[in-house]
Amino acid sequence: MTENYCLSCIGYYALIPFAVYALAWIIDNYNHRQKLKVLVKQRAADRKVNFEWAKNNFEKLDERRAAEITAKEFEELKNSLQNGEIGPVETVRAFQRKAFEATEKTNCVCLFIQDAMETAQHLEDLAKDPSYQKPPLFGVPVSIKESIHVKNMDSTLGYSQNINKPSESNSLSVDQLIRLGAIPFVHTNLPIALLSYGCSNPVYGTTSNPLDTSRVPGGSSGGESALVALGGSVLGIGTDVGGSIRTPASFCGIAGFKSSSDRTPQLGKTASIPGRQLLLSVEGPLAKNIDVCTEYLRLKWNDAVLFEKDVYLPPVRFQYSQYMSKEPLRIGFYTNDGYQRASPAYERAVRETVQVLKDLGHTLVEFEVPQPDHMYSIFCAGATADGGHFLMNSLANDIIPPEANIGFPVARLPHFIQRILRRYWPNRRERQIIQELPHDTEEMRKMHEKIEDYRHDFVLAMRAKRLDAIVCPSFGCPPPHHGVPNKLLSASSYTALYNLIDFAAGTVPITVHNAADEIELRKVKTEDSWDRKIVSESKNCDGLPVAVQIAAPPFREEMCLRLLKEVESKIGLYHRRH
Repeated sequence: MTENYCLSCIGYYALIPFAVYALAWIIDNYNHRQKLKVLVKQRAADRKVNFEWAKNNFEKLDERRAAEITAKEFEELKNSLQNGEIGPVETVRAFQRKAFEATEKTNCVCLFIQDAMETAQHLEDLAKDPSYQKPPLFGVPVSIKESIHVKNMDSTLGYSQNINKPSESNSLSVDQLIRLGAIPFVHTNLPIALLSYGCSNPVYGTTSNPLDTSRVPGGSSGGESALVALGGSVLGIGTDVGGSIRTPASFCGIAGFKSSSDRTPQLGKTASIPGRQLLLSVEGPLAKNIDVCTEYLRLKWNDAVLFEKDVYLPPVRFQYSQYMSKEPLRIGFYTNDGYQRASPAYERAVRETVQVLKDLGHTLVEFEVPQPDHMYSIFCAGATADGGHFLMNSLANDIIPPEANIGFPVARLPHFIQRILRRYWPNRRERQIIQELPHDTEEMRKMHEKIEDYRHDFVLAMRAKRLDAIVCPSFGCPPPHHGVPNKLLSASSYTALYNLIDFAAGTVPITVHNAADEIELRKVKTEDSWDRKIVSESKNCDGLPVAVQIAAPPFREEMCLRLLKEVESKIGLYHRRH
């Protein structure tokens, strides 16, 4: 009896260290979250002061004058600033007002950049000298995604733990914009970790679609797309690692473009997942039409200083011969990528685009995406880089409201549990993704090998049909309602492909959802919860914009821009109709 009692005591005493450790962890975690909540509360107060400053500033300009300035299209605005018809200070104030109004509707602006007024005044002072040669974007206000570094501004990436950590310098792209005469004037909202096509985070809250506030604006450059669509910016700079420019552009009825990774600076950038080797984030423009995107990229790629600043960036200037060419091209197309059938409106948009391109003299050829299930699975593996370890640890150390959740909870589980689930997970497509997530260095090497092999296979498939470019849906469905992106990964397969293979790709709005699309929707067969979500989110969408996507190989960006321009010009912009 005494012996058993002693053994019991030893057992209890042995558990004490574990209990103390567990209690300490709970207390430490609680204190950490309380500190984060204090930071969020402080940022909300700072944001209120920042918005009051902006309001006091833009109210110095007559409202009618402000409306006249913001009504100008990009080229007209640029010319008016060049000839002195309007000045940089009043232009910034005019767009501050418009951005303020857009934010009241959609919550698209994180903070107004207070240095913008100093920059505008400096430009006006320089312009007083008759010998001063105005740079090409003199006085043009430009909006910047919050993840892109602006000196003295936080780039939180939506994490509350990154509050009060201001950037010490501008990113290369922001420095270039300032060198070209532009004025960065707002930071715009994004989803936490930048890995969602929703747009919500614990720091700045949720951004809504300007065309239907019950739906998402797209992500991760959702603040940009909402702001540009409402006229609060004539040019926005976003980033794209899985569709983060093209998706929000298509959801909000504007144009967006991403180049291949070798045409945009990578030096000094902060990635949402550092160390991700083959799927690099690419900065690019969002604007009301593709002409504005093209003009920005022309200026960007013709700036020799940029290539001096980033020695890893190939010094490839804007290729006028590609953009101005009238040579007929051979273009592949598909309405279904074989992984996720797109909703009927997006299939129709491709068919309409194919007809337009045929009428322009191009040859259109049906194309099948090679190994679509494998494609999307290795994209997810490459996007998380290490099986989700870094991402999930970062999220676990932050405050995650339901709307901001990352949509693949399996990645939160320990690796040994994931290995078991690889065999038994009920959803076939989710199971394939789990099977590709790397859990050790050997699996990570094999993941990179699979991505390299897939790129090779895709190019061979294009070569077999002698294709110059590809036309396809811009997304799998219309902008879903808030909270849905967490439950519907597969719809992003149409954009993710061109990050996986590092192609240039852009989107332009060409039509709208109509009643006939909803009738076609009734014929769609469903396999799993993702299919069912596509169908349910495609209902009651009359009038929402539908975009088409065009993609081309690396260093064929200008050819891609040419095709986007041809389609946009021939079919007519969504904004011309509405």
